[in-house]
Amino acid sequence: MIDFGLLASIAFVLAIPALFVRPFPPSAVPHGVIDTALGALAAGLIVGRLTSLALDDPGSLTKLGDILIIRSGVEFWPGVAAGLGWLAVGARREATPASVRIAALAPAALVGWACYEATCLLRDGCPGPASQLGAHPDGLTTRMFPVGLAVAFAAMCVACILERAHRRGLRSTQVGVMAVASVAAIRSVASIWLPHIGDGLTRQHKESIAVFAVSSMAVAVMCRHRRRDVTQTAASR
Repeated sequence: MIDFGLLASIAFVLAIPALFVRPFPPSAVPHGVIDTALGALAAGLIVGRLTSLALDDPGSLTKLGDILIIRSGVEFWPGVAAGLGWLAVGARREATPASVRIAALAPAALVGWACYEATCLLRDGCPGPASQLGAHPDGLTTRMFPVGLAVAFAAMCVACILERAHRRGLRSTQVGVMAVASVAAIRSVASIWLPHIGDGLTRQHKESIAVFAVSSMAVAVMCRHRRRDVTQTAASR
């Protein structure tokens, strides 16, 4: 059976960033957003899916049919790491600094993620906490607040802020790390209201919190170094 909702989501994820996001600097993405990011997206999906199966059902790793059922789960952060690794390798082959390419594509990646979250309306009805404001997810009679739409809005805001900051002089390394920290923060907060089995935090929720903690410390260190550099430069004049 063809999953038209998932196919439509992927189409939006690819098309919207390519049409409306202009990488900066353009020279970092000479082949266009789709051509550059498609391999990273495929690598992320494959690694994320295989990681999910390895953690939850190792026996399924030998069954191609089970592997192809992406809806059953994709481990988000291993997939992100694989996608970033793919971009880094591709940038090195083309003599482009990996941090520059990743920063150039960060806003597009955030917009693509926002598109995927927003198209939850096409897949599963955007589940969330019971609320007077929202919709009825498929198979449920309870009205729920659409957490996916809130996540999409937050991701779009972060994309706009980082894109503008990058054009105004924010370093590429900082852009990339801030993008990761922002995604981790959004996912950490959103996961509080997403339905899940059990009372404790889910594995994906714990991973997002851990990534947020590490990336936030990295951002703090980079900001401290930048302030020190600015101070030393001003003192030497």
